[in-house]
Amino acid sequence: MRTATVLALLVLPAVVLAQRPVESNRIISSELPAAIIEVVPGLEYAGSQQFELYEVAEVEQHFFVELDGSRIKRLLLVQFEGFLPSVENTYQYWGDTVTHSGQIWYHGTVATRLPETEPRPESAGARSRAYLAAKGWTLGPDIFSERFVWLLDSPPRNELLVFYTEDLADQGLTAADVKEGGAAFDRWPVLLEGLHRRALAAVRVITAE
Repeated sequence: MRTATVLALLVLPAVVLAQRPVESNRIISSELPAAIIEVVPGLEYAGSQQFELYEVAEVEQHFFVELDGSRIKRLLLVQFEGFLPSVENTYQYWGDTVTHSGQIWYHGTVATRLPETEPRPESAGARSRAYLAAKGWTLGPDIFSERFVWLLDSPPRNELLVFYTEDLADQGLTAADVKEGGAAFDRWPVLLEGLHRRALAAVRVITAE
């Protein structure tokens, strides 16, 4: 029997409700990007939060989940992020890209075991896990996830990120199993292909004409 790790609720600076409204699993974004982000039925909207990240960027997160009791089977996190006007940084990515919803996205996949305690409690990832824990839900500890990044402007100071995550327990596996040398490492290419297919099917972006 799998032992689930309950995520600890972190003491973090106050967050506020997101600015973009959500109607029938559709996030309505008037800018950056001007688009509707539509999430497939079966992933239910679970709310949002907005916060300043490391005093350099503004982040708005929207959560969609499929639950088995209090356990998260699947999670879709849509994150709008942009540098503050006072910060001169730009976003930079390298590596694989995929075309989806008419846009080019950087993407990458990982299988991992979530930490029992957060090494960086003010990171966007830690804040998202704290949000889910506050709902009384558990995630993992062993997950596999694909991240998609769309750079929204040039120079790239704003981005849209989509994280699609599944509990590896539903595959009867742990993250260690699919790492090189693990008991199910030979299954990783097939698992990866399935995850990628389901991730692309979970969301689409309808841009303004």
